[in-house]
Amino acid sequence: MKILKMALLLLALSVQSVMAHHSVAANFDRDSIVEVRGTLAEFILRNPHTHFEVDVTEEDGTVSRWLIEWGTKNDLIRRGVEVDKIKVGEEVTVTMMLSRTLERVGYARSLILSDGTTIQDCGFSAYRNALQSGEEVKCEPPER
Repeated sequence: MKILKMALLLLALSVQSVMAHHSVAANFDRDSIVEVRGTLAEFILRNPHTHFEVDVTEEDGTVSRWLIEWGTKNDLIRRGVEVDKIKVGEEVTVTMMLSRTLERVGYARSLILSDGTTIQDCGFSAYRNALQSGEEVKCEPPER
């Protein structure tokens, strides 16, 4: 019985660790929203996290590279996010939540492409509601 209790305790602790690793709320501060403008240096659409890198020219002329995470490839495509419009080398403006622990790291809320197109993932709730109502997904404008 003691071995079973110990095994259950270890399992519970490991699940909590895994959940924290994949939790947007655990890793990014929803109250720290920033916007950066720069050149899209890399865009990798994949699971478990899509990510892109943006080179931002600072006021002093130096260039800082920002690493920005986003939803999974499967979620973004399933929800109709127009990821095929995102092109490396393009000027983009990214609105994101800042990392709680790392500098120049964030989680994307929206991208504005050089032609003015806004691309964002409306999230699971908006997607589910659209499926239930038979309507198109409607996003709330991203907070800036």
